[in-house]
Amino acid sequence: MEESALLTNITMIITKDILVDEANSQKKPKHFLWHDNQNINEEDKMRFPLLAPMDDEDEEFFVRQQFFTKPTTKTKEEDNKTENANTRGHILRTRLTGGTRKSNKFYDPRQRKEGVKPAESEVRTSKRSKELNLLNRFENVEFEGFLHMSKMSFLKTFQFIKHLLQQSTFPAGVPAQTVFSLALWKLTTDEHFEEISRRFHIPQPDCELIVSQFWHIISDKYESYIKWPNSHLFQQLQLQGFQKHPQLKIFPNLFGILALKRLDIFLASEDAEISIILQIVCNVDQKVIDCFVELEQEYSFDETPMGQILALNENTMPKGCYLIGNKSFPLKPYLMKPITNPCFRKEHEFNRLLEPALRLGQDTLDIMAKRFNALYALEARDLAEVRKILETVCALHNLSVAIEDDYVERKREVVKFNWATDTNINITTVGSEQNVQGLQRRNDLIDRIVSNCQSKTQKKHHN
Repeated sequence: MEESALLTNITMIITKDILVDEANSQKKPKHFLWHDNQNINEEDKMRFPLLAPMDDEDEEFFVRQQFFTKPTTKTKEEDNKTENANTRGHILRTRLTGGTRKSNKFYDPRQRKEGVKPAESEVRTSKRSKELNLLNRFENVEFEGFLHMSKMSFLKTFQFIKHLLQQSTFPAGVPAQTVFSLALWKLTTDEHFEEISRRFHIPQPDCELIVSQFWHIISDKYESYIKWPNSHLFQQLQLQGFQKHPQLKIFPNLFGILALKRLDIFLASEDAEISIILQIVCNVDQKVIDCFVELEQEYSFDETPMGQILALNENTMPKGCYLIGNKSFPLKPYLMKPITNPCFRKEHEFNRLLEPALRLGQDTLDIMAKRFNALYALEARDLAEVRKILETVCALHNLSVAIEDDYVERKREVVKFNWATDTNINITTVGSEQNVQGLQRRNDLIDRIVSNCQSKTQKKHHN
């Protein structure tokens, strides 16, 4: 009897060891091992005989203990990776399909010190991002049709401002390229945020916040992209540029061209459409070197920052230099304009010679509008946001000129409509021409320019 009992005990011990070793060698999740799980397949039942409900309870308890007390580190890491991957996929799908979004704000590390825990959704969304890659999404022709620039120009422009976007905080850690893509899409296509949200599967509040933040960032860096020539070197380059222009080199000391455009804007704060005036100064390359925005009923050149600076600071431009503007501007010694009611031949000729300069300013506005269709029907929350948007447009326009993107040039060969001239500001009031110094300066200019042109014409006919 003692021998039989001993053999029986040895048999049970060996059986337990075999069961434990076999179970430990499997890498199935724990819930596959127990008989209360109804999803066990036949292969698992054969592999784990203790899954049967009638098995010895002591043996099953022993196996349970082995699994719970001795999990391998590698298995834990793999489980964590699987769980994280599943969680990432779930959160991303929820976010892109317009799931509930509690907040756009990042978790502030200072909350940790105050003992305040962020909402679980905030922590998760701050780690997730939506990468919007328009370069791969569209073919070349389609890409240019939407964004009004080539893919190479897109990349070059993005490189200019990428560092600004990386230093800023956006909802859900949106990548810099996504920020730039959304903002550019809004300005070039003029789609409403609701349309953009549906197209790219990004919640509308996020689209609005991202694009608004982009406008704010570029506007804050206004002077980095819209530069008035202040140094002696840049002022001389400015003058030399106009002297190389075949039609404008007849104007000595020409420093810039003034242009105006009236825009009808829908303001959400007013729940109404209002009219504003966009005033720009451009150089011979059609870069914007100054821009200003004001309500139409409150606009006056003398009250603009540019008008006040030119009047008070003689060093704003080199001595003897001037700008050229249309009839709506006041005549100043530093601002030349066409004669309102020309009587003499010289006066008519002077007005004709001014046309290429005025057209340069109008073309600059037209180029901006053909690239950024948002100018055709702009909408914003308030006037402050309008200013930020238009400053952003001018900055991006300058970058497009700098990288020599030719999309708009090709488009203007086909589309003859000129936004700046055909729908220009209705000049019901003409700028004053009573400034004595301005009159004297214009008369001197007329005598010099018209006389030179007449003498050249005579020589040409004589030859």
